[in-house]
Amino acid sequence: MKIKTELSKQQLEQAIKGIQGIAHPIRLLILYTLAKEEKTVGQLVELLGTSQSAASQHLSKMKNNGILESRKSSNQVFYRLKDAKFKDLIQTIVKVYKK
Repeated sequence: MKIKTELSKQQLEQAIKGIQGIAHPIRLLILYTLAKEEKTVGQLVELLGTSQSAASQHLSKMKNNGILESRKSSNQVFYRLKDAKFKDLIQTIVKVYKK
């Protein structure tokens, strides 16, 4: 039996990659934080209470999974959500689990 969905195979693969990209407590908090505004790595480290190494690993995974993008200004790297759909996603997660 073949299951028909509203999403194409490519869209399903993107959804899986996105979900895997946030499936960790720190990555979910990064998503939540960046849904409000872009932040530097240093700001995220301070807010998350984690090491710069750990934060950088999570940011790299999220960037590789197409969730984040970055820009460099002087010696600082700023991260932001790559697409507004990720802001919608975190709002939906909050709405579903806040109950």
